[in-house]
Amino acid sequence: MKKILTTIAVLVLTWSYWANTIKTTHPTVYHLPQGANIVSVANNLEKRGVIRSSYFLRIVAKVFDLESELKSGYYDIAPNMSAMDLLNDFASATVAERNIVLIEGETVRHYYQQLQSIEALKSSGSLANTMRLAGVQAPYEGVFWPDTYRVRYGDSVASVFKRSHQIMQEILSSEWKNRDKTLRLKSASQALILASLIEKETAHNAEKSQIAGVFMRRLQIGMRLQTDPTVVYGLGEKYRGFLTRQDLKLNSPYNTYRNHGLPPTPISSVSITSLRAAMHPASGDTLFFVAKKNGTHAFAKTYQQHRHNIQKYLK
Repeated sequence: MKKILTTIAVLVLTWSYWANTIKTTHPTVYHLPQGANIVSVANNLEKRGVIRSSYFLRIVAKVFDLESELKSGYYDIAPNMSAMDLLNDFASATVAERNIVLIEGETVRHYYQQLQSIEALKSSGSLANTMRLAGVQAPYEGVFWPDTYRVRYGDSVASVFKRSHQIMQEILSSEWKNRDKTLRLKSASQALILASLIEKETAHNAEKSQIAGVFMRRLQIGMRLQTDPTVVYGLGEKYRGFLTRQDLKLNSPYNTYRNHGLPPTPISSVSITSLRAAMHPASGDTLFFVAKKNGTHAFAKTYQQHRHNIQKYLK
């Protein structure tokens, strides 16, 4: 009799080990719907080839009193998990999460297309509808904070935009309060526009305040900003990767070769370094700058010096 009981125990343990092993061989995401019970969930998981035995999962749920503890949501399932691990995730709402990176210097349309293409996020419809759901009023450009966002699988595209916009508002307000008090800009919105020009002009943080200084001095004396990134933005999908003389004649409010002052909106998102440079432009008397081949810039006080720099660094 003892031998029989031992054999049964071994068989039960062997079966339990087998049944507790996840059957799937590749990572997947499982959606546990609202109101689902352990029977329907266990049967569905077995039918989909995720677990080996729905009966085992139901027994474990009953033994540990988890039958009524299942939380709806999206859950990661990995080959190295056990069926009991999965059940614990369901009971503790350890839902699937992802990192989403919005890099600085991109347009709102770029972010929209990026988020729309992420499998973990649910579409919120058109860009206009997404902005409406996010609580963001037009114009939309430049009002989202570039950062890494932790989202739950199944979150909406609009929810990411909403979080990003709220953070942008908080940071912009804080930086505006701490701005250089001699700054000759009327509002935080103007500073954000200026920051976007700086963002697109250089990736070198050390010279951002210098570029801000050049732009501010041009604004003060009524000189056109004449910055290529605004023309590129105005061209939109017509931009071919380079600018021609004809492009610089573009009839657009964003063409700073034709129009005085700042463009009507930002032309991209901004980094904290560009935003702070716009709020704290460097003093000096330079009015021109030209990009060198290494990405930094040569600054000049006069047009003659600027022409010399062009010959030196671009020819």
